[in-house]
Amino acid sequence: MTVMTKYDLEPIVKTFYDALEEGIILGRKCTRCGHIEFPPYLCCNACGCLDTEWVDLTNMRGVVKQALPTKGAFGDPEFRNAHGDYFAVEVVIPNCDPVGTSLLHVDYDKYAEFDEHVKTTEVVVKPLIIQDEDTKVVVWELEGDSEFKKIPEIKAVEKTEKDEPKQEVKVPEAGPADAANDEVTQIVIDCAADAYGADASAITPATDIREELSNESMKMIVFISAIEDETNVTIEIQEANNMFTIADFVNVVKERM
Repeated sequence: MTVMTKYDLEPIVKTFYDALEEGIILGRKCTRCGHIEFPPYLCCNACGCLDTEWVDLTNMRGVVKQALPTKGAFGDPEFRNAHGDYFAVEVVIPNCDPVGTSLLHVDYDKYAEFDEHVKTTEVVVKPLIIQDEDTKVVVWELEGDSEFKKIPEIKAVEKTEKDEPKQEVKVPEAGPADAANDEVTQIVIDCAADAYGADASAITPATDIREELSNESMKMIVFISAIEDETNVTIEIQEANNMFTIADFVNVVKERM
């Protein structure tokens, strides 16, 4: 099994984000089978070929296959304040793996109707590049007119000296015991293997989930849900965003058990 390192991926990540600054969305197309990796990855996830090339996906279209609400445990209040209401969705793009992403410019009050709508109707969406904090990212919006579309009026929030600093979620630091093959570690590894469709024997406490497994948010949601089912420990999606390795999740589960 070939393990992709952060060093190997760095040039691809840089090219991708540099292109976003120019309003261009790129993917990597396999020269052997034609499968497209989006977001771009070092090799083809369909056939394993390392020979891939850049392809312009700026005008691509996708179809929503499922949607999740984004208030409560699955929401990001700061993102909503900056960009308006949104749904967490899985988008299917031709020749690509399904993408877990955000659907902006929606009427959140109509989530239940939208959730039922995507089960029976082909809901076409198009990519949208937005500025999020210090970088541009790709999200999606409904194509054409729709009863579910709602573009919010976002007002800039001026910071003052009275503004309280953001409270960060602290993840317990990994210690020597975290590398041991104990019961909790194995449970978390099995949950990751099931959620990400990976071989459990290839996952270790040091495995970086986003770099070595997948950065799809839908799979992360499945992962933390599986942990809760197996251990009765709840990890909110906002916390998970600040956790990177299997050991990070093991430490939190042990602390709360």
